[in-house]
Amino acid sequence: MATIVDILLSFVLGGILLVVILTANDITAENAFTLNGDVFVQQMLVSVAQIVEGEVRNMGYNVPDSVAVVMDAQDTSITFLGDLNLDGSIDTVHYYTGAVSEMTNTQNDSDRFLYRKVNSSPKNAVGVVTRFKMRYFTQAQADTLTPPIPLTDMKSIKTVEITLEIQNPYALYRRQAGVGPGERNALFSSSMWRQTRLASQNLRR
Repeated sequence: MATIVDILLSFVLGGILLVVILTANDITAENAFTLNGDVFVQQMLVSVAQIVEGEVRNMGYNVPDSVAVVMDAQDTSITFLGDLNLDGSIDTVHYYTGAVSEMTNTQNDSDRFLYRKVNSSPKNAVGVVTRFKMRYFTQAQADTLTPPIPLTDMKSIKTVEITLEIQNPYALYRRQAGVGPGERNALFSSSMWRQTRLASQNLRR
């Protein structure tokens, strides 16, 4: 009888130990995935942010004072004028996000292209983002202009705030038991960049 009890107790303790080991492996793998994913998305974010920030800071360069620098201002897109090549020729620059349906090849259902189009040239994807949000302010920087902004109010835009978020396109799927109500069944490393009230000196005219 004692032998049977010892065997059963060994099975129970072995089972508990196995569960502990499997749980520890899951946590270790999740932490490693998250750490590697954080580095990956931060590198992607820096690459995209440098392009966007550089051009937005120089929007309106060489544009006559009588002309509105911002031509179209939406929540997720912006069109503005500027002399990109410093050659005296005014360029039209358009940033906007594509549809999530274009990114069906990634595991992240929030991925979308961030497009850049200059003049009549073909659009160019400068990166993949999960969020591209714009806010617009007047000279006082206290009044927020709510898109869609009428053409007659475009010259009132003096400051632009940009929010960029990029998530890992590769998912770490979670065990169903660990997914709470309303949570996604996968983990995606995320990195966000917000240039608060990114103001071009060329807009302050």
